[in-house]
Amino acid sequence: MERNQSKNGLVNVLALLAGGLALVVLSRYEKSSSAEVGAVFLLVGLLVSLVSWFQMRLEAREEAERLEVEALSRSRNDSALFSESAAETFPARRAREQFERWLVPAFAVLLCALEGFAVWVFYTSLVQDAGSMSAPDPTLALAAFSGIGLVLFLLGKYASRLAQLEDSRLLRPGASAVLMGALIAGASALVAAADWAGYPQYDRYLAYGLVGLLGLVAVETLIALVFEVYRPRVKGKAARLIYESRIVGLLGQSGGLFSTAAHALDYQFGFKVSETWFYKFFEGALAKLVLVWLGILVACSCVVVIEPGEQGLLERFGRPVDGRGVLEPGLNLKFPWPVDAVARYDTRALQSFNVGYVPDPEKEKERTVLWTRAHYKEEFNLLVASREQQSSGVDGDQTVPVNLITASIPVQYIVRDVRAWAYNHLNASNLIERLANREVVRYMASVDIDKLMSFGRLEASADLKSAIQKKADEAKLGVEVVFVGLQDIHPPVGDKRMPVAAAYEAVIGAVAEKEAKILAAEGYRAETLPRAAADAARKLNEAHAAATRKTAIAAGQAGQFAHQVAAYEAAPNVFRQRSYLEAFTKAVGPARKLVIGPTNTHDVITLNLEEKFDQSLLNVGIDTPDKKK
Repeated sequence: MERNQSKNGLVNVLALLAGGLALVVLSRYEKSSSAEVGAVFLLVGLLVSLVSWFQMRLEAREEAERLEVEALSRSRNDSALFSESAAETFPARRAREQFERWLVPAFAVLLCALEGFAVWVFYTSLVQDAGSMSAPDPTLALAAFSGIGLVLFLLGKYASRLAQLEDSRLLRPGASAVLMGALIAGASALVAAADWAGYPQYDRYLAYGLVGLLGLVAVETLIALVFEVYRPRVKGKAARLIYESRIVGLLGQSGGLFSTAAHALDYQFGFKVSETWFYKFFEGALAKLVLVWLGILVACSCVVVIEPGEQGLLERFGRPVDGRGVLEPGLNLKFPWPVDAVARYDTRALQSFNVGYVPDPEKEKERTVLWTRAHYKEEFNLLVASREQQSSGVDGDQTVPVNLITASIPVQYIVRDVRAWAYNHLNASNLIERLANREVVRYMASVDIDKLMSFGRLEASADLKSAIQKKADEAKLGVEVVFVGLQDIHPPVGDKRMPVAAAYEAVIGAVAEKEAKILAAEGYRAETLPRAAADAARKLNEAHAAATRKTAIAAGQAGQFAHQVAAYEAAPNVFRQRSYLEAFTKAVGPARKLVIGPTNTHDVITLNLEEKFDQSLLNVGIDTPDKKK
């Protein structure tokens, strides 16, 4: 019987080797990612089958040694000669114990490392190669995978049944690996059929699933290693194979979930957990619990909550429901999954994308914005028109009337018609970005660079908004363009060999300096000419005023002289006396006078002719006795 198990173990090894090589060849020829990951499962199973087959041989040698020793003991009637305490008498048993003690844990560690490394390699490869590639010959892949799966299923089914009947724990890992290979080959055949029907993306989905399953197997192997350290040891009881995967056994073998779990619990705790009353009760009530759980899930799937700012699209068997296709915020009822399904869309939030640049959060923190430094992670050059044509200096050729600029153009929009947004196009958000990029390129090629960089930004923003909204309406996207901004418009930064922005900045600076000098000269002219005209008018007016004043004085003096003649003729003496006094008053009026009396008297009279203040003015607001009376 042991020889039969050893042969079946060797058959499992050969089947896994042939199946793994076949999957590797087919994965390369048919460009199947799922078959490539599935080949790893078969090659891992090959290593497990080799170790279990080798351990099977060691146990067979140990059993043959035990039978031989028992036969010698019976023939000599002396069992003490071959006591179990004499280790040298049982070299096969000692070899098997050493193998299980040292090589099996080391192999489990190596197996866990290989599985983890394979998960990292294949996941990185799948992420980097994001495209779905169709197989060159899907019909050949379908036939080959089906044939491989059928052969592996027959061999694995036979080995699994034999391991179950003979209770061979060493034959079970290889049988589970063969059946797992058959399952993977069958799934690859279904993926090839989907590829033939025009759905090549399912190959990547299956590959991701197999990578995740391989990661679970690696974690299971690591946990088995940890549990093996702390599990209770029972003398005379065979140890659980730590390199055997329960997950692979559950998926590959025909045994039930409870039987697999019962074996694992019994082994881990060291007694018959599967025979306790709680386990029996849980096994009997599990069906009811599952039904209740499924009922709760179905009831929960009948209620959908649409958050504020969202709208939902109700679909029944993948088609919109007439009359109730759009669900508004709040609590809504529907048929359970998979009859009805609801897709939520954020229709009230302001959505945005960028045209002309790729944002960089670190560079956006800089407060100083210069033409000679990039503002974002990546900036794209846009072709813009130019009204000026200048000579290039080579045979009088004229430069082309275009220039290059970079601009950051944020576009913001909201979804107005959620049905049009969801159903009219496969990827509406990508489409509106492409439409906006096209309209920006078209508009930039038709506008003058000087106008765009100076006073034409608001006009350009309004024109771009109208153009993008028009194209979105023509495409029936169901969106409203809210804002289109034009910011950070400047020439391309260039590089060290050709600093475009620095050269453009120098030209703009020279033009600005020239304009500043011209304006300063015009201002000086505007200031000097009016001032000269005002000075001339002032001097001319002063001359006219002086002439008028002198003429009037002369006329007045002439009129006065005529009256003085008449007064003199009337009273000559009085006139002369009056004229003398008036002249004397004018002459001595400003001077201070001192009157000196005779010297032959003792009286001194001092006349103080200075002006004095009225003392009553100093008593303003004070009631005097006279005032009270």
